[in-house]
Amino acid sequence: MSNTDPPSKSPQSEIVANQKAREEPTPVPASRQHLDSRAANLPQPGEQSPEMDLPRGQRRRRKKQAQKSSALKAKRKSDGHEIAIPQAEAIVPRPPSSPPTDVRSPPQVSSNERTSSSSGKTSSSSERIAPVPVTVPSPPPANGPARNHEPLAMKAGMTTQGGDVFMPIKKIEPGPGFFNIIGVVTSIKPTTFTRSEEWCRNFTIVDPSCMEDNIEFVTYSFRVNCFQKKHTAWLPQAEVGDIVLFRRLKTSPYSGGFNGVGYHDKLRWATYDTQARRFRVPDRIDAPHSGTPDEGSGYMYSPYYEPSEQGKEAQYCAQLADWWQTIHAKERGITTVQCVSRPSREHHLISEVTPETSPQGYFDCTVEVLHSYENTSGPNTLYVTDYTINPHAKPPQANWCSPELSAYVFKIEMWDSARLLANTMQPGEFWSLPNARVRTDSDNHLHSKLVETHKSKKLDEAEHGKNLHFRALLERKKKFEQGGGVSSSSARFDTKLIEDVDGEVAFFHCTVELLHVDLAPGEEPVVYVTDYTFNPNLFNPAESAPWALGLDRRIVKIVLEGGQKGRARDLQPGTTYRIKNLRLINRIGVKGDFGRLGGDERLIIAADDRKKEDVQALLQRKEKWKLEMKRDGVSVEPAANSATTSRPRTPETFQDLTLKQVIASTVRPNTFTVVARVTDFYPFDLDQATYLRCMKIRRPWKRCIDCDDMLDTHCKWLYSLLFQLEDDEKNTITVSPSNESSTLLFGLPATDLETDKDALDRLVARLQPVIGNLGQRHDMYAESKVLPVVSPKMRFTVKSWIAKSERWYRLLDCTPL
Repeated sequence: MSNTDPPSKSPQSEIVANQKAREEPTPVPASRQHLDSRAANLPQPGEQSPEMDLPRGQRRRRKKQAQKSSALKAKRKSDGHEIAIPQAEAIVPRPPSSPPTDVRSPPQVSSNERTSSSSGKTSSSSERIAPVPVTVPSPPPANGPARNHEPLAMKAGMTTQGGDVFMPIKKIEPGPGFFNIIGVVTSIKPTTFTRSEEWCRNFTIVDPSCMEDNIEFVTYSFRVNCFQKKHTAWLPQAEVGDIVLFRRLKTSPYSGGFNGVGYHDKLRWATYDTQARRFRVPDRIDAPHSGTPDEGSGYMYSPYYEPSEQGKEAQYCAQLADWWQTIHAKERGITTVQCVSRPSREHHLISEVTPETSPQGYFDCTVEVLHSYENTSGPNTLYVTDYTINPHAKPPQANWCSPELSAYVFKIEMWDSARLLANTMQPGEFWSLPNARVRTDSDNHLHSKLVETHKSKKLDEAEHGKNLHFRALLERKKKFEQGGGVSSSSARFDTKLIEDVDGEVAFFHCTVELLHVDLAPGEEPVVYVTDYTFNPNLFNPAESAPWALGLDRRIVKIVLEGGQKGRARDLQPGTTYRIKNLRLINRIGVKGDFGRLGGDERLIIAADDRKKEDVQALLQRKEKWKLEMKRDGVSVEPAANSATTSRPRTPETFQDLTLKQVIASTVRPNTFTVVARVTDFYPFDLDQATYLRCMKIRRPWKRCIDCDDMLDTHCKWLYSLLFQLEDDEKNTITVSPSNESSTLLFGLPATDLETDKDALDRLVARLQPVIGNLGQRHDMYAESKVLPVVSPKMRFTVKSWIAKSERWYRLLDCTPL
């Protein structure tokens, strides 16, 4: 097999040398025992051997060999030393690198055990042959200090005999060039098939450069996305704990940082088995060893890299395996004898942390989320509290923070995966955040930085009530509020029933059931709620909808403004919510009081804890109301079954057209309203509904190799979603709801849906009322059973225009009938 990298040198001589080297015995720890055994079985001069019946020539050779052994032994004794006899003079065994003692690993054989084992094996033959006295120098104790720290002192990166450089992971920088790396696999994602019709497999790897200075655990990892067009067997094959060699990778921007990317016609790889301590032969299945990467291309390509078992790559991988075994043992709390344990990361209050917090400023904390800012570049900013004061933190000056609370607020910069997590956090939630690190800004104010979130956990009173740190936080919050403090801008108001609200009540909190959401285009969202109590100042909605039957003067209309508008589409009729900071307004010319909610704070919160007193009271009032309606002979449809609707449109403003009329229209651009239903959507899987686009060269490719400037991030996640609309006349058009002007995706920023499960769940929940059972229908395409389309008939507002001599349609809004 010839090397398929660009022909910088002929590989033929290296291959021959490799084959020759494989024929020679390789020194391993057991070779010392092997030498002892063979030396002990040599005959002594002058002793009658039981093998005298051998041919004369063979006896002569044995005699010469024994005389040579005696001479060598006598010479070494004259120098004051004794060594093992020949037989292995062609191999100079070096002391093997010994991994640290691991109680879960197979037991390592010590030098004493090897000596006793050799003695045991030669005792049976000593009755016939007197062994030559042999003294083998013992290797350093396996648990000595030098052994303990040797793997951890390993330097990342290496250069092969041919001059190829494998970089330390931490020194990789964004740029247009290729690079090589070697790392231990810490996580693998299942193989997926991308929009560009390529197979993709994702690896996360580490090496010694991923450790912080003077800290013996890994704090950084690097993600590599590998692509292949033809064969999945050409993708790297490895398990967690294996070592992978990646050649000819490039960097790709991702979530404010960058990943490594191996392209289908460039990537070469090899896998090192850390248990067998050798390179693993790839399982090619039916795939060829090499081929042309693209049809018609003239050069041959193979993804399989074949390093020498005696080369520097193998030596480096063996050292890396020792390093990882040591790190893995330490992370599991397994230490070696005479090993000084590293400082462990501890849970701290915000008031306790300083840059000198051991180790290296890292700490765990339990906090309440107060506010967050999403930055277009750099980290997101999260403001939290645990109701303790750090005098070196900078108190925020903002509308969302009360003066009483500002001294208790602590800022956290959310990087990488933590940046994505910050987008899901809501004010009022409690979180356990391990592995934060204290930092100082230019004014010497303290804040913290969070990068890894795999151990971060949202806390709930019902599920995590036994968490001591969480319970202590709740107690501190309770004392803070009892002492007159304001834990948030929402805490200064009382919880009231709708019937108790009058002109003297400015703001209040309430627990209500959501009846209806109005998302009319061009207007602010409106929600209708009730707590099943009567207030004479309320006015009934204009339409006689099923959700309003029997609720005279019991429905509150709430107009959503500012940051509340983006959350309107996530609200579900029939769900119980707690609403904070609600204010009822009476305006001249408007019949009845109505409410307003504004600001960026999360003011509408789902009340999932049905055992709470306020939720139980609401459910009891609802049951009482149902009995009254039944007594009066009024049929009440459950609010949960009512659809999210918009206010009736006047014929002067809106006129529904058929799709045939829309297609025949010659006015372009133009806006229409049609009554239709969604009968299909693209892409087939919704986790493929976004793509990464280079905004610099304006080409919608996920991997942009034409852009030379890779130091700045020019890529942005965008939606790529299409609906097929069909009306009662069976005419169809294809519309795109992906533009920012569409209300359907308002408040759902595009991101990598393959990796961000929470974002995917929010998208599916948003689309479910529109696409009906189409998601399940797509899932059953591989089965023989065909699921009929069940999707609601809706009113769609569509814009039409001409581009590249073709007609295009954009979905602006959709509302149920």
